[in-house]
Amino acid sequence: MPSRRSTIEGILALAEGAYAPHTLSAYRADMNIFKRWCDKLGKHWLPASAETLAMFVDEQTAEHRASTIKRRIAAIVFAHRICDLPDPTTNSLVRLAVRRATRLKGERPEQAQGLTYAILEQMLSRLPETLAGLRDAALLSVGYDTLCRSSEIARIEVRHATWNRDGTGRLLVPHSKSDGFGRGRIAHLSPACSDRVSRWLSAACIADGPMFQGLHLGRPSGLPLRTCSIRRLVKRAALGAGIQEAISERLSGHSMRVGAAQDMMVSGFDTLAIMQAGGWKKPDVVLRYVENSETKKLHQRRWAMLTNEPSPSRSGVRAG
Repeated sequence: MPSRRSTIEGILALAEGAYAPHTLSAYRADMNIFKRWCDKLGKHWLPASAETLAMFVDEQTAEHRASTIKRRIAAIVFAHRICDLPDPTTNSLVRLAVRRATRLKGERPEQAQGLTYAILEQMLSRLPETLAGLRDAALLSVGYDTLCRSSEIARIEVRHATWNRDGTGRLLVPHSKSDGFGRGRIAHLSPACSDRVSRWLSAACIADGPMFQGLHLGRPSGLPLRTCSIRRLVKRAALGAGIQEAISERLSGHSMRVGAAQDMMVSGFDTLAIMQAGGWKKPDVVLRYVENSETKKLHQRRWAMLTNEPSPSRSGVRAG
């Protein structure tokens, strides 16, 4: 009979509170996949031998992306660490299997379409003056100004915002993907964004609780918007503004974050400033965000500086 600590639910129970619920849910799914695979072959999943894990990686490579395989390996390593067992991934057999998977299934990470200032302005100009329209305008503006992820936007409450005499706002982003201990980070809202937030809260009669709430029968529900609702909201606003379908389809709840980072880079802000504005801990994600849609503008600016020719228009780089 295995001890409670060596079962998946026992491992997750030990880690409860130390990790985000979403993280533990993902670990549960991947650990179960590995355990079922081991059970089918009559092998131990915990502790797992290097030979077993390498075989698992090679078999997974046939059907799954390298990113999926690495995520499942992370779940297996998590289980071993919680149980104070040696990490099997340090063995060369596993490392070589992962390298094979990466080479065979190498891929560029998919990236959301950046919702730059130019796109944001077009969307804001077409939103109706309804309660839903006021909410959507405020949410899009906050997402752009703060470079928040959709999960961060969903957790913002009215008490996290303070308003300054000059019309700007100060926002405490309470939680983030890279802030496991909930220390939060400070973001700032432009006067235009602050005005949109104030109009939404006033029209919705919201004085506390979630800043962005779902609507039920034309009234705030009192519950925060879910991330999937934020994603649909962004796409709906884009389609309503006549944004090209090819662009609208690639928009997501992360698009405001991506677009703001792109605008900052094109405006001349360095990587460190962008990392601070968006709460990034490492520069690699920031660089990936700006390389696709904004690289051409960066090179145009470089060419203009070298040839002393007028630089192309910097439409879409202001804060709004």
